Amino acid sequence: MIDILGFFAGACLIGSMLLRNIYAVKILLTVAAVSFLVYGIILQLLPIMVINSVLTASGIYELIRLSRKVKTGELSG
Repeated sequence: MIDILGFFAGACLIGSMLLRNIYAVKILLTVAAVSFLVYGIILQLLPIMVINSVLTASGIYELIRLSRKVKTGELSG
């Protein structure tokens, strides 16, 4: 079960490389970071937890920033 979570997170990273829409890329990268964070917590892997905590926070911040730009019309799509 744990391996499935790791493979899912990896698939999200690979999938993000195939997308062109920056908002979709950021969503997928954030999902991957959250998945890897949970994976690290379950396996008690401190480096994975720390790195993916930072990536999760960064991803959420970027999604909020981009959604505000879309609402104001600064960014299309």
